[in-house]
Amino acid sequence: MPGPFLENRYFVALLIFWCLLGIWLCGGAHVVLGTTETLMVSSAFPSSVVFFVLTGLGMIGLHLIVRRNARARARFFARLPGLVFRIDKDGLIEFASEQGLDWIGANLATDSRPDLRDHILDHASLINLRENAISAQGDITVAELPLTTKEHEQRWLRVQMRALPPYTSDCQIDCIVWDITELVRERNLRRESQTRLETMANLSNEALFLHDSGKCVDANNAAERMFGYGRTALLNLSAADIISSETLPTVTDNIQSGYDKPYEAMAKRHDGSQFPCEINGRNVLIDGKTLRLTSFRDITERRTAEEQIRFQANHDALTSLPNRYLFMDRLTFAIKLSKRRRECFALMYIDLDGFKTLNDTRGHIIGDKVLRDVAARLSAKLRDVDTVARIGGDEFTVILSGSETPEDAEIVANKLKDALTSSPVDLGPDEAPYLVTASIGISLYPDHAETIDELISAADSAMYMAKKNGRNTFRFATTKRSENS
Repeated sequence: MPGPFLENRYFVALLIFWCLLGIWLCGGAHVVLGTTETLMVSSAFPSSVVFFVLTGLGMIGLHLIVRRNARARARFFARLPGLVFRIDKDGLIEFASEQGLDWIGANLATDSRPDLRDHILDHASLINLRENAISAQGDITVAELPLTTKEHEQRWLRVQMRALPPYTSDCQIDCIVWDITELVRERNLRRESQTRLETMANLSNEALFLHDSGKCVDANNAAERMFGYGRTALLNLSAADIISSETLPTVTDNIQSGYDKPYEAMAKRHDGSQFPCEINGRNVLIDGKTLRLTSFRDITERRTAEEQIRFQANHDALTSLPNRYLFMDRLTFAIKLSKRRRECFALMYIDLDGFKTLNDTRGHIIGDKVLRDVAARLSAKLRDVDTVARIGGDEFTVILSGSETPEDAEIVANKLKDALTSSPVDLGPDEAPYLVTASIGISLYPDHAETIDELISAADSAMYMAKKNGRNTFRFATTKRSENS
């Protein structure tokens, strides 16, 4: 194996020059030229020999210094804790650090070359590394490669390479190897986690937005479906594009303040339609920058279910009119409003005449049909600001807002009485029509009573007075003034 002296072209060239110079100085030139001036040759010979010998000694000393430095360099690299090796001009590993060889389970072959190709790098990989390093012209290049250790453990290496000048096809390549197994493992776990998160985000029914001060940075597939935008258009949107103007100030304030509790708002789609949504936002730190991750959940079905539950809790199941609970709530509100505005209003208590007999003789199904028809007729004759409620079997109440005088209430009572008696209730082809009549009691606030119980009791008493007076009529409650007199 040639040593570092013969492998270096500069030393080889200098050696050839030295030999030629020695031949010239020792008289070889005169022999070659055919001169016979022996006197001149004999006189110059001693000095030429001395010069030639001194030059040779200098060359030998330089050669020894170079070899010593080469051995010291090899020992330095061999003792490094990591794996350090050199790729020669033939694409083979010239030497490697001892601790690195022991780590991967390699050893030194008989030709003093470690058999790393059987453990870490094959010949093709070495050639590829060499070509990359030469192309870099002295710059450090990096490659990541898998490795199997002597314990059959799979690890990853990062190889840093640099070509030694001159950067020709036969130059030497120094390589340093770092164990990056944990780094690669962490990177793979992060990539897998990111993939799982992206998969979960895309499978979620919630629209997820990653935005910077309201400007969209990223979004999942559910956001495209929910808002009706393509991905390119979606990434160019701001909060104002997907939030209704009524709730935009609230959303903007929550973004700026970093509010992290769920809240409700109205969102709008690409086609302009709006829908209720639950928004939950949280600030996240990504690559050193604070962004906001916001989820949108369409709560249309939940709102519908809540409204249905609320309606069922406050309305009669048969007639869909307000029930006793909602009636009491509206009567309380009417009293408070009348006190504040110093206005009057009327309360009517309506009881159908002979309804119990109808139920007993013709059945509850017929009775339910009559109740539904009565509810529809009463509602048709009242204003939107009025309230008609079913508070019992055949008992209805009406709150007439803004009825200042008994005459106003009397007009409405006649309309309701006429609506019930104008035509019989059609009960179907197998049943005879049924003519509905009702007795109506009327109390006025605050003339007849000033509390809820007193007002209802006064209207109820007036209703019984109407029944005693022949039914299908109405009566007013007795005033407090007349009682006091």
